[in-house]
Amino acid sequence: MASIIPGFEYDIFISYRHKDNKYDGWVNDFVANLKRELEATFKEEVSLYFDENTHDGLLEIHNVDKSLEGKLKCLVFIPIISQTYCDPKSFAWQHEFLAFNQRAKEDAFGIDIRLPNGNVCSRILPVRIHDLDAKDKALLEAELKGVLRPVDFIYKSAGVNRPLRNSEDNPSSNLTKTFYRDQINKVANAIKETLLAMSEPIPSEKPVRTLKAFNFQSQKKRKIRVIAYILLALLLPVCYLGFLYFTQTKTELRDKSIAVLPFVDLSKDHDQEYFSDGMMEEILNHLSKISELKVISRTTSMKYRGSKQSLNEIASELGVSNILSGSVRTSGGKVRITVQLIDAKTDKQLWSQDYDYQDFKDILAVQSDASTKVATILRLKLSEQEQGSLGKQNTENQLAYNFYRKGRSFWDKRSYANYDSAELNYKRAIELDPEYALAYAGLADLYTFNQKGLSQLEALPIAKAYVEKALALDSSLCEAWTTKGFIQSHIEFDWKGSIKFFDKALRLNPNYPIAHLYKGNVYFAYGDTARGNAETRKALSLDPLSSSINWVVGRNYLIGRQYQMSIKQGRKTLALDQRYIYARIFLALALIGTKSYDEAISILNALPDLTYGTGENKHVMLSYAYASSGNTVKARVELDFALKRKENLSPFYLGMTYVALGDNDKALDQFEQGYENRVIQMLFMKNNPWTDPIRDDPRFKAILKKMNFTD
Repeated sequence: MASIIPGFEYDIFISYRHKDNKYDGWVNDFVANLKRELEATFKEEVSLYFDENTHDGLLEIHNVDKSLEGKLKCLVFIPIISQTYCDPKSFAWQHEFLAFNQRAKEDAFGIDIRLPNGNVCSRILPVRIHDLDAKDKALLEAELKGVLRPVDFIYKSAGVNRPLRNSEDNPSSNLTKTFYRDQINKVANAIKETLLAMSEPIPSEKPVRTLKAFNFQSQKKRKIRVIAYILLALLLPVCYLGFLYFTQTKTELRDKSIAVLPFVDLSKDHDQEYFSDGMMEEILNHLSKISELKVISRTTSMKYRGSKQSLNEIASELGVSNILSGSVRTSGGKVRITVQLIDAKTDKQLWSQDYDYQDFKDILAVQSDASTKVATILRLKLSEQEQGSLGKQNTENQLAYNFYRKGRSFWDKRSYANYDSAELNYKRAIELDPEYALAYAGLADLYTFNQKGLSQLEALPIAKAYVEKALALDSSLCEAWTTKGFIQSHIEFDWKGSIKFFDKALRLNPNYPIAHLYKGNVYFAYGDTARGNAETRKALSLDPLSSSINWVVGRNYLIGRQYQMSIKQGRKTLALDQRYIYARIFLALALIGTKSYDEAISILNALPDLTYGTGENKHVMLSYAYASSGNTVKARVELDFALKRKENLSPFYLGMTYVALGDNDKALDQFEQGYENRVIQMLFMKNNPWTDPIRDDPRFKAILKKMNFTD
């Protein structure tokens, strides 16, 4: 868009050091706010040049002067004056500031503009974000040929020298009581004053106002007006702060939440669905590493595949303001990926882009590019770590990526029939790319949570080897740190030591619900229920439709002896997934806690007649239910039936059943075996209601001590 004055390319040119924008995107934020203020200040549109390139300068093969010649042909030049700007060796100083200063002196207007009121202003309008060193200030003023008169965006406090933010945590502690919005308005008005002076002829004489032009009030009325003005001056800042809180703050909160919906597979060959799911998940994973953004987990987002609900309804259910959706179409060797970002409240499309590729070449770049575009549009402030994560690619081998995605799709089905297929595809990915860290992390999860037919102790060294390999290849892998923390806590019972691994994972990906969940398990198991529940609630807010996380919420109520709450949560979990075995078992246990034995036994009788992944067995659970109800005859029948089948039963559930039958020695034998074999349910050992009758037994206390539950 051209300047409002013919012969000029832009009205405004923003000059800055790119390093000053890396920490929190301050310059991006300033430019975005200035644009909005200019829209409210000018009747016509004004053009603004702002270079968002991440490199400080052009390439060596480029002609710098020629490249900037057109762009610097502007009316107002705004340098962002910082601690690093006044550097004679920098690109911004040499090729922008000095170049414009020289150019402006030679064009038709000159560097100084006389305003209609007779005052003079410079076409260089400095915006200062730091107090400057004396030598830098002198250098700047030497070039300006006068005193530096900037618009200040400096936060004033003892020992602080940083830019004033758009939304300060404690704006009242700014010693100069400078408001960001006021300074933005001041910049816009200064631009307006300058541009109007350049576009209109200056009157030769100023009109003279006489006393008759004024309407003098009586002395009494003047006093009343003075008092009214004072009261208004006192009230305006309060009203303004209130306005910011109830509008701007809530807008920012609304803007910083997103759900990435399943990408639609438009391919003629629909066995590529794993690929479209992978595109959706990889973009989601990139975004989830941004601490300022709330990102709904993949597990919940996948529930909306093929949903007929409106985007507004989906966003309302998930508590987000933005929806990212897309589609993938493959035909022959060609791929088209379409991505769009929608403001769900207004149904306004914020951004959309088609990506076309031949033979899948460079397709992984879509994930980084789309994530970066979303971060820019939502005005997210990224740390250096987060900026790096947006551009990260876990493999450059497309075939290895395809095998990994297939492995994940099998793993996500969470059934033993699919675990072998998951392992096969993970290993094929590693054959093609031996440094594919995510594939090693996938294998670690297989041997940690499902053991591949091995006992927990047999599977443990294999899982640990895979997770260490993954971290050796990529120490920024949140998934691997989470698995490492899980092994150290849930299997090796180093509760306190594991927290550092979960914290590491959450620094890398604050939106990873599994890390919050396992960290909550650790606190809860050790007896810190407040922090345990807080982490679990955080996990649930990020993945509200996860049957596993909803089950954990109900399980925590049960262990805390809040049986009615556990029953309510159990029914909610089953509404999400009626086939979820653990939810059905724990709903029955909660009903037993309220002495609703018949309903509990009915639920357990309806279970499939087999032993599940971590040793839960229908007949062992029925034995516990009958024993709790006082029917020891039926309890022993069910228990004998389970034992004769010689399946891999959980020592924990056997132990709690023996407690209910009054066989305390056999119960303690089972619990000791559970400790030795690192049975996963031993997580519940310290606080559960099922072992209350043996809690004072020395053998029980010894088990707790070995599990590091007591000092």
